[in-house]
Amino acid sequence: MSKGLGYAINTSEELNFVKDIAAATGVVLDPVYSGKAAYRMLNDMAQNPKKWEGRKVLFVHTGGLLGLFDKVDQMAPLLKNWSRMDVHESVPRKDGTGKMF
Repeated sequence: MSKGLGYAINTSEELNFVKDIAAATGVVLDPVYSGKAAYRMLNDMAQNPKKWEGRKVLFVHTGGLLGLFDKVDQMAPLLKNWSRMDVHESVPRKDGTGKMF
């Protein structure tokens, strides 16, 4: 099985895969760990079906969604209307003004 480009470095195919999985299933994979692992696993399944035949597979999505934060600029062209959300430190609330986070 081939290696990827390196830690937190994605190919356009990997980023498209993350986008397509989210659109098809509602499951958002991070591009640093789970997205790369699922991409490689499904590619290996497609390229080596005999190896996977009759096997039960459990894929554990371990989170890591914050890995998407640094990928906004790379993924924006894939998603067309996706952009970085600007959240100001002070947000108006019913009980006055305070920090949202």
